[in-house]
Amino acid sequence: MNINPKHPGRKRKHHISCYLNDKEYIAFRDNRSKTYYSQSEYIRKCVLDKKITVIPGIRDLIVDLKRIGNNLNQLTHRVNSGEITVLGDNLKEIRDDLTVVWGSLSKVIKKVK
Repeated sequence: MNINPKHPGRKRKHHISCYLNDKEYIAFRDNRSKTYYSQSEYIRKCVLDKKITVIPGIRDLIVDLKRIGNNLNQLTHRVNSGEITVLGDNLKEIRDDLTVVWGSLSKVIKKVK
């Protein structure tokens, strides 16, 4: 059911804004930047007293995984369109990238434990 006539796909209907002084803004910006949450997600979690877990290095891993996924999607598209037929070097590069990311993820997990 659509509850926001101005934005048909939007589930939330209340918009808020607030003013912060420099100290508050810097604290908000710095705390949120340690997470992978959007500004809205971060504020909702704060308002609802949800636990916000910050895992050092996770943001970089997410970026790396998205990049690898994008490369894999492009490669798949090229194969399906018949543009390329030999995958050897392309798959090796993706496998090597994934090996690096898995190694980084392993280090991050050890820090969290």
